[in-house]
Amino acid sequence: MKINITNGKLIVRFTLNFMLHQILLFLAVSLPAVFYIVVLKQPEKLFIVNLTTGAIIAVYFLYCLFYGYYVAWPMADILVKIKKLSSGEFLTLAKKKRFPSFSTRLYREVYANLESLSVTLQENERKRREFEQLGQEWAAGVTHDLKTPLSYISGYTDMLLSDEHKWSVDEKREFLQLIRDKSAHMKELINDLGIAFRMDQAIGIKFSSQKIELVELIRRVVAEAANMPSEKDNRFEILGEEEPLHVMGDMGLLKRAFSNLLINAVVHNPAGTSIVVRIKSNSYAEVQITDNGKGMDEQSVSHLFDRYYRGTSTDTPTGGTGLGMAIVKQIVTAHQGTVDVKSKLGQGTSIIVRLPHWGNLEIS
Repeated sequence: MKINITNGKLIVRFTLNFMLHQILLFLAVSLPAVFYIVVLKQPEKLFIVNLTTGAIIAVYFLYCLFYGYYVAWPMADILVKIKKLSSGEFLTLAKKKRFPSFSTRLYREVYANLESLSVTLQENERKRREFEQLGQEWAAGVTHDLKTPLSYISGYTDMLLSDEHKWSVDEKREFLQLIRDKSAHMKELINDLGIAFRMDQAIGIKFSSQKIELVELIRRVVAEAANMPSEKDNRFEILGEEEPLHVMGDMGLLKRAFSNLLINAVVHNPAGTSIVVRIKSNSYAEVQITDNGKGMDEQSVSHLFDRYYRGTSTDTPTGGTGLGMAIVKQIVTAHQGTVDVKSKLGQGTSIIVRLPHWGNLEIS
């Protein structure tokens, strides 16, 4: 540690205060002896007494200087470390000495806490930078997703309005169908953005509270996913509960959550993937969606429900908004439920949603 004016003032101030208190203590302890020598009895060998007293005072003064400086030095070092942390610098973890100095051992809890704080701040800074990068990538992706349907709409509209060509009724119908499809995609994107950001507000999203028959809801969602126009020819299967299973919540939001999970299993897996939906009833109403697709690596699993994450795969087009799974997490959490994912590359993915039974959910 380099000594500057601030550190020097701290050491000097601490040392002087320590010396002052020690001298006062020394005088208080010496008062009986002084009274005995000066007032009651005069020793014959006054020179020896004065010399001894002076030597004791000198040694005691040197001890005060040494002890004050020795104890104040680590305090100045701690001040430097705190200043570094406040300015955004992180501490370099020093190797532990075999025989640490007394002053270091005296403040070992403070040093340990400073090092722990530095590690925490460094990790938070890394996460912040990662989040900013994901946010920038997500914003670029959303911008692209908006531009693509707009370019279709603009292009086909110009073609319909052009006087250079005479379009047949079938051609006009085809163009209008494409325009409607792209408009629906934009509407879905805007709705996703609205749901995601409204749920982030302090008041949360306001949803209707109603008794929902979960088994019937899952059957409808699976049927819609199975009937989606797709060239992949996926196989869907529902296993588990036959008896009605009731939960409390918003029908539209829960349907959106389970639909997002099934669509995600279809879009991000190869053709012919088998998707099994198991419904269980224990302490929670449990819905498990399992596929035998290509699975995910640990990084994708850990970031699956992050709003700005689109995955690391390069062979699958990212036609979505990057909000689908984040919305699932938000909806399930708003219903006081949990969602967990297990996946390995080449072994498929399993997502488990747990919701409180009807009567056990407190809607705020």
